[in-house]
Amino acid sequence: MLDLIGYLLSGLGMFFVGIFLVDKHLQRLTGRRLRTVFLKLTDTHWQAAWWGFCIGAITQTASAITFISISLVNSGLLKLRRALTVLNWSNPGTCLLIFFLTLPLDIFVAYLVGVAGLFYAFQQPRRFRDAAGFAFGIGLLFFGLLYLEDYGDQLKDFAWFRELISFAGQNYLLVFVVATLLTMLAQSGNAVVLVVLVLVNAGLLGLEEAVVAVYGANLGASLITHLLTLRLKGTPKQLAMFQVLYGWIGTAVMLPLFFFETWTDLPLVMALLEKVCPTPTMAVAVANLLWCGVTTLVIAPFESPFAAALERCYPPREEEADRRPRYLYPHCDEQPEVCLDLIYKEQIRLARRLLRYLDLHGEPAELRDDAFRVHEDFRALSEEVSHYLGLLVHRDVRGETARHLRALLERLDILNAVEGEFYKTIPMAKESFVDSDGLAERLLEGFDAAARVVVDGIESADDTDLELAHTVTEDGGETVSRLRANFIESAGTYDASQQAGLLRLVAGIERLIWLMNSLVRNAKACG
Repeated sequence: MLDLIGYLLSGLGMFFVGIFLVDKHLQRLTGRRLRTVFLKLTDTHWQAAWWGFCIGAITQTASAITFISISLVNSGLLKLRRALTVLNWSNPGTCLLIFFLTLPLDIFVAYLVGVAGLFYAFQQPRRFRDAAGFAFGIGLLFFGLLYLEDYGDQLKDFAWFRELISFAGQNYLLVFVVATLLTMLAQSGNAVVLVVLVLVNAGLLGLEEAVVAVYGANLGASLITHLLTLRLKGTPKQLAMFQVLYGWIGTAVMLPLFFFETWTDLPLVMALLEKVCPTPTMAVAVANLLWCGVTTLVIAPFESPFAAALERCYPPREEEADRRPRYLYPHCDEQPEVCLDLIYKEQIRLARRLLRYLDLHGEPAELRDDAFRVHEDFRALSEEVSHYLGLLVHRDVRGETARHLRALLERLDILNAVEGEFYKTIPMAKESFVDSDGLAERLLEGFDAAARVVVDGIESADDTDLELAHTVTEDGGETVSRLRANFIESAGTYDASQQAGLLRLVAGIERLIWLMNSLVRNAKACG
């Protein structure tokens, strides 16, 4: 018995490590490149449905597709209606993994674990390390399941286990609830379905119980999404709740059908499985696909009403508009000159957004929270601008267009550096007002005036305005000299800790002025 428990634990351990590696490296693989694919391949309803299914089959995780969809809808690049189509059809795609377990994969899995493990261990070639980690995770996942298959068959030799399975088999509702709870505990619907396959293959679970367990696993996967997204609001909540409703709708359709067929002997799903599937394990895999496929087909005609209802129940937050490009639109990179002009306008928005730090006020805790929101909104919009610049980098642009592209790439880097320094320095300066007897406030007032001159100059692109901005931010200029003079005059009235804090503040504002000067030089070069 102890030997058997050890082997089964080994199989479970490899299985869950495999899930962890797959999830970890999928998050890195499904980044901006897959987002670009989404934009290109979801122009129409049928394209969104087809590629949602394909990407679900590749990633084998609805959470990755949900994350990408949330990101694209938040940025304004993908409409909610289209995102729901992608999510709806991705769910049947995630069921395809189960079919691989019905095939003789022993030798293939051994080679996969060996080869992928070597690449993963030595991290070579480096650009494929996430792909190697993903493949190694898949290999471990299957290797663990093969272990469970090999040794799970021995469980039927124990009378207590046979009695437990027999008791469960007499109560389909109990099997459904247990499968749902196990899915929530394991944080993976596929994990429970795969374990059900092992038990069916070992003859420890009948087909009826296995089908009910599959239904419970699919509902459990939706409940996991619900628990993990309780604090979400706005658009992310809309997409998360669609996945939750998907599970409840599937359960409301498929579970009553099962009980109706069981009680009336009318041939429905179970009769179909027994007729077309040569083995019980294949029947379980088909039942899982049927659950997702039927649910998707039921929802498909009502995707637009779903989108409208979700928008009413979970309206977008006001700040979501701040995170979205106002001028950029999908595929605008196909006209590089136009796209660069739109990127220029978005960068002006980013520059204006820097001034929000100067308008913050309140108690320290409130101040930090507000600054964090400004920081997150800036970063989100900056990432979208960076995405379009990246698309243009891979296009064949030359001459003046190439020069303009280089200048805007440099400007975005400077803006990100400036914003990072704003986020670090300005809240600190405002928190220092009380302790510095007005010096911090005077320092910030001087910088405030200089910053507004710079932003106005960049926005107007007027030579006179830019020259003024350059003058007030140049090294050794009036603004920097005044900062240093104010600190030197007042330093003697503070103790050592106050002096150290004010010195950090002065140094931070000097860095900001230097970075703002770089921004002005870039604007003059663009002109």
